[in-house]
Amino acid sequence: MSIRELIRLERPQDGVAVLRMDNGENRFTPEVNSHWNDLLDEVEADETIGSLVVTGTGKFFSNGFDIDALTAAGADALQFVGNTEKVWARLMEAPYTVVTAINGHAFGAGAMLALAGDLRIGRTERGFWCLPEADLGMPFSPAMMALFDDVLGRPMAARLMVTSERLPPDQQQAAGVVHQIVDVADLDSASIALAATAVHRRGANLGRIKKLLHRDAINLAGKA
Repeated sequence: MSIRELIRLERPQDGVAVLRMDNGENRFTPEVNSHWNDLLDEVEADETIGSLVVTGTGKFFSNGFDIDALTAAGADALQFVGNTEKVWARLMEAPYTVVTAINGHAFGAGAMLALAGDLRIGRTERGFWCLPEADLGMPFSPAMMALFDDVLGRPMAARLMVTSERLPPDQQQAAGVVHQIVDVADLDSASIALAATAVHRRGANLGRIKKLLHRDAINLAGKA
């Protein structure tokens, strides 16, 4: 199947569109980043979409960067990482509400994608959220750190960055990674229902609010 079929935009229900990742571990590659931008262009152009739900399928929300693609990028690896940060930044500054529905494991860049939602719902029982970079010998960029500070606050962000803890769903809620957790069978309906309550807010004012809230993370994206 093509990337367009595996990562797709499902047409709106009551003003809510769903961007669904159905690509195995849903890892980021340059091709994936390009397709993400195409989909976000579609959402931006369609003013009937008031809110966007971002979710995955199966046991993974997103397992982060495709390490083979990162290695193959060579001297362009930083650009690849920066382009991925710009995808998150587009969600953080979008003039519509973004709900991330975390259906399974979210590691590394996938954990960061999860935090880019204005509202975040996780599933009960299964699925870890983790920043494994300290264990993997990989650095965090300034944009990543700004994202963690914005969403989690410095004390919690610092703890999770240096320990590489794997947070199960109940601890994700306690840490502020997600606002609520629901049974996985209800995840789609709950996230769409939540997003539907915000469709009327789409517009320049919401975009301005979000840009101010996440100013440093947005401005630093792609500048590692």
